[in-house]
Amino acid sequence: MIDLLLRRFEEKDNPYVFNIYFYQGALIGIEEDPKYRQLSEMMPYGTPTDYFNWRQTQTGFGSLLDIHGKPLLKDHPRFKFYRGYLSEVAQAENIPIRKWHNRA
Repeated sequence: MIDLLLRRFEEKDNPYVFNIYFYQGALIGIEEDPKYRQLSEMMPYGTPTDYFNWRQTQTGFGSLLDIHGKPLLKDHPRFKFYRGYLSEVAQAENIPIRKWHNRA
C-alpha cells in the first residue's frame, strides 16, 4: 500500500497545517500540529496507513480528521477551507475524496 503525503497547506491565521494523504485509493485530509512530528515523519513508528487503519478501529471517519484524530465535521471552523483543499487536490490529481460510507 502506498503511504503518500500529497499536499501540505499552511495558512497564516491557522496554528495548524492541513495535510492530504493518499489512503485506500482516495484522499484523506488531517489537521496536524506543526509543533510535533507529522504522520509522514513518523515512519519509524508506523506508516500513515497504519495510523488510519488503527483510527478506523476507534471511530468511523470520512475524508477529514481534526487535530485530535476525530472526524472533522461541518461545525468545525476550518471545514470549508479544508474541504476546498481536498477538492482542489482531487481535481488536480484525479483521485476521489474518501467518502463517509468507505469507513469500516
